[in-house]
Amino acid sequence: MNDEKNENDTESAKVLLIDLESCPSQILQLQEDLEQYTQVVICYAKTGVKIPLDWLMPLSATVTQNKLKIHKMANIGKNSADFGICFFAGALMQQFQKKVHFTIISNDSDLDHVVSLLVDQGCIAERVGLKKETTPINTKNDLEVSPIKQYCIYLVTHKGNRPAKQESLVNSINNKFKSYPEIADDVFKSLQQKKALTITENKVSYNDTAINLIVNKA
Repeated sequence: MNDEKNENDTESAKVLLIDLESCPSQILQLQEDLEQYTQVVICYAKTGVKIPLDWLMPLSATVTQNKLKIHKMANIGKNSADFGICFFAGALMQQFQKKVHFTIISNDSDLDHVVSLLVDQGCIAERVGLKKETTPINTKNDLEVSPIKQYCIYLVTHKGNRPAKQESLVNSINNKFKSYPEIADDVFKSLQQKKALTITENKVSYNDTAINLIVNKA
């Protein structure tokens, strides 16, 4: 029975490997990632990450269930997290007997070599890079000009990795405007008022037409 269960699990296995040094903002998507993937592995060397306190219990449970693995590299170096990604990709390929879809979140194109090797071994694999955010806003004047436009630019540059639930959207907005927390709620409300997004049963749907209109508005 156990063998049969493992075989069924491997047929639908989806593994997410996150290079946190390269894409620290991906941590905001962690709860959704855990719902979408069979296993999530995070590798980092020195990047410090803050998570909401109410995430601690759910994340602790996923670690215990071996659904989430957070690995800090012993040696801090330029490509330390990359080596961790390589190691766990190989280990998980063996664990799931190659019946697995790997997604690597990283801006480091060197990891394309890992993707190529996984594909050569019969796996499905891809690397997803996150575009760098626009230059941070330095003055409150800049922020008051068009905070909603700033966030819509963020949504355009992160089109393939937008917050999918209301909680992660709020966290993302708060993080984007952490220097000016008083306007974060206004941005959240304005996005809905301008039909840039809708929220139904905690799920976020985006209106690219409205988003682009806001971005292109003088």
